[in-house]
Amino acid sequence: MYILLFFLLISCKNQNYYGYVYDFDTKKPLNKVFVRENFKNNAKFTYSDENGFFKIENNTESIGDLIFNIEGYKTDTIVTIWSQHGEKLKYRFVGNNSDTLFMKKK
Repeated sequence: MYILLFFLLISCKNQNYYGYVYDFDTKKPLNKVFVRENFKNNAKFTYSDENGFFKIENNTESIGDLIFNIEGYKTDTIVTIWSQHGEKLKYRFVGNNSDTLFMKKK
């Protein structure tokens, strides 16, 4: 358990969050989506640009889930790191993974 935690912390160091946000139905980029880390204290945040692109600088050794929010759409929380049944760790919106989120209207 401690070994897994150690490798997780080492692999998370200075991993920036970045990716794209689009409308689920039109597939067009969403501008000004509020994107933030799901931490109680010192959560970093940003807004997506006109191309739907966002980037959050992460200079800590922690990776948290990301929360996406824009008026008229359902708020979405994305798990950025996970493992199933002891498999290799998988990442979304972290490191070299520029992923895409499609948000649904309310």
